[in-house]
Formats: sequence, C-alpha cells, structure tokens
Amino acid sequence: MRLWTVRSESGTLHAVLIQDTTLNFWENKLPFAGSESNLQYLTRCPHADYDAGGHNQWLQLEQLLKEEEVEVFEVVSILRKAIEQASETERKEIIKRFWGPNESAPAPSELKVEHLTDGYPPTPSYDQANDQVVLPDFKRAGWTYTRDTSFTTQIGTVICNMRRYSRRFEPQVVKLAYVSDPILQKNVNIIWDANELSMANTEPANIEGGDTEIIDDETIAVGLGQRSTFTGFIEFAKKIFSTDKNRQIKYVCAVHNADHPAVDYMHLDVVINFPANRKALIMPYYFESELVRDMPPKKLLLKLLAATRAQSERDARPMQDVVSPSAFEKAGQCYVYVRGKDDDPTLLRREVSLVDFLIKEDKIDKDGLIYVAGQPKEKNEVRHLMLALMEQARGATNIVTIKSGTVISYARTTATIEELKRYGIRVKKWDDSHLDMLGGPHCSTSPLSRDSS
Repeated sequence: MRLWTVRSESGTLHAVLIQDTTLNFWENKLPFAGSESNLQYLTRCPHADYDAGGHNQWLQLEQLLKEEEVEVFEVVSILRKAIEQASETERKEIIKRFWGPNESAPAPSELKVEHLTDGYPPTPSYDQANDQVVLPDFKRAGWTYTRDTSFTTQIGTVICNMRRYSRRFEPQVVKLAYVSDPILQKNVNIIWDANELSMANTEPANIEGGDTEIIDDETIAVGLGQRSTFTGFIEFAKKIFSTDKNRQIKYVCAVHNADHPAVDYMHLDVVINFPANRKALIMPYYFESELVRDMPPKKLLLKLLAATRAQSERDARPMQDVVSPSAFEKAGQCYVYVRGKDDDPTLLRREVSLVDFLIKEDKIDKDGLIYVAGQPKEKNEVRHLMLALMEQARGATNIVTIKSGTVISYARTTATIEELKRYGIRVKKWDDSHLDMLGGPHCSTSPLSRDSS
C-alpha cells in the first residue's frame, strides 16, 4: 500500500485537511490589547457578523476544493464523531492528553470537541456562586490554519511545534484527528512529531507548516524568522534525511524571513507560492536576484521604511512600533543544505535568494516569475510598492494550487488576480468580505496527497 505524500506545491491535489474553527475569529473577543492571541483579546476586530455571512463564506473553501475533485477532511467534524463514539476510558485518555492533573478539565461525560479547540470552558461565563466571570483556560487558539500545524512531505507527515504560546496545543488537536479518522489512519504516515523532541538548547525547536514549501520531489524550503527557528530547521532536516531511506530528497533550504514587524502572519508562504509548474508567485521588493535584472528592487522597500522612521523621529513620535529597514535586509536569502555524514544536514552553499536558487536548479523559469500587484510601469515606482504591500497584506501570495494552472485566491486581491490571469492561471475566487486578514487559502489547507506535476 502506498501511503499519501506531497511531492510539490503545484501538482494535482488529491486530499487535503481543513479546520472549521472560524467562530473564534468573530466571537469571544474583547477589543483591548492582550497578550499573544488569547481568545479574549483582539486590539481591533475587523470581521463582520459570523451568522450574517462569515461562516458561509468560509465554507466556500470546501466547496471550491470539492468542485475540483479534491477529497476534503475536516478536523472538528472528525474529532466530534470520535468523541461521541469514545468510551469513558478513551475520553479519560483524551483529557489526560490535554489537561494536567491540577488543571480544571471537563468530566469524561461532558467532553466536547470545543473543549479541545477553544479551552475549558469554551466560552466566558458568569459563576453565580463566586460572583465572578470565568474565562477559558489560556492555552489554545483554535485557528483555521491547518497548514501551520502539520504538513506532509515527500516521505510522510510532520506534526509541527508552534512558536506562539497560545497555539502550542493546536498540533496535538490535529494529530488526534489523524489517528481518529479511519481513512487518515490508513493513508497518513506521521514521521515526526516535533513536540516530542527533547534537547538542551536555549532556542526552541519550532517548525511550522506555513514556513514549509514542498518545491518538488527532491527539494524542501523552510522559512526562518518569527515562527520557525534555526534549531527547528536543523532538527527537521536531520529527521528528513535520516527517514528518507531511498535518498530522494537532495536539498533542504533555509530561507530568511523578515523579522519582528510582520509578527501576525510572517510565514514563507506569504511571500512565495507556486501557481503552476515552473512558475512562482512572489512578493516583489522582498527577494533580490543576480539573475533577473528587472526584478523590483528590495532597496526601494528599505528606503521607504527608512523614510518612515525618519519622519517619525523628526515628528518626535514613538519609535518602538515603527518598522526598521534592518528587519528586511536579509529577507529571502537562501542557505542550501544537503545530506552529510551520518545523514546530518551540511551547508552546501548560500544563494542571494530562494528565487535565484530555484532558477539555477532549473525548478522555475526566469520568465515564470509572477509579481504580486503585477509589474511596475517604471523604475522605483513607490505607488506600485505601496499597492504590492497592500495586496500582500490582503493575502495575495497566499494562494493554494489545486492543479498546475488552477488556484484558489481571496477575491480581494484584484491586481494580483489580473496578473495571474495574464500568465494563463485559472483563478477560483474565494469570497472574503467577512473573512480575516491573518491568513489565506494556502494557510487554510494542509495537503495530504499531491502529485509532483
């Protein structure tokens, strides 16, 4: 029996994991600054009413996938069924897995899937006896982004180790879904749970799926920065090389991500994706190139950020939240690792960018680069840079490819959609007026089975 694998980002997609915890983007929020992504706090909530259209819009994702004959597995429905069918002993084991001995936990008879995704109790409530408000335990954020919490490679599936405190239980929720669904049990091979790594190191070994791009049969790229750490990357590369007994994986690349300012959404998949074979959709002004002479230059972005800081300093405004050019100086740089002695990852070379590496290795074409917001009409066109930044913030790069030349995109990224169409890409638009600004179609889908082309 051949287990499911993912062999590219642009080949035909056969099966995918999604998660319907969209209610958490609309409800159970206080409009104040809080710590991390606590379900009770959000400094600004832009989302429209959940019942008026928000949930229905999110459900379009499954519909769009099924229209293209993709088999869809949904985490919450899998776990709800598993809990309903579980014995008391099995429920006790689930509770033990997610709550410590001294923590407030549901009784086996009352256990619900919402306790796993949202906390216990799942919503704030008033305790009449003690005259106080009781909040859910601050442990978990039930986000919809299954790409972040697990990902499938050319040789099997990885359960991620999340850097964000409030997301640290999400991968275990997803892992429970993998072992609870009979079809997933049979077809998914979990090769590594990064949370089980025990090591003495001051840097956590974080690896997140939004940072991980399966380029082709022999190549994986991992973004390093706010979410995935270098330690997590090295441990992942060790696991990949040692598990790959057929030695099919040749390169595992570490790619610099921009540092602190994009704290809410800075994964690799928000700056590069692959809408078709030999084509890449990229955020302009982010990557540098020694091969593509007309690539919009990163220096224009750095000069814009420098001007912003200079203006703030001139006007004596607070500087702590103003983005520094230094956060983007190394963005896009690529470090190429190969299998060394005893399968340890060994640095082969450094490239000025992931884009140049992909061109040099004949994995994408020079003329296959598609830019968010399209091509600027003139050199150093600041208005184009501003448009590209806004389109990227709306999720323009965060497409998911269903098959080479067919993608799902948020409908709001209009300039980028027109550019994709100009390159012959068929775009299935996902209505998004009610949807959040933190992720997109790529974040919301974790491919389980995908061809190389």
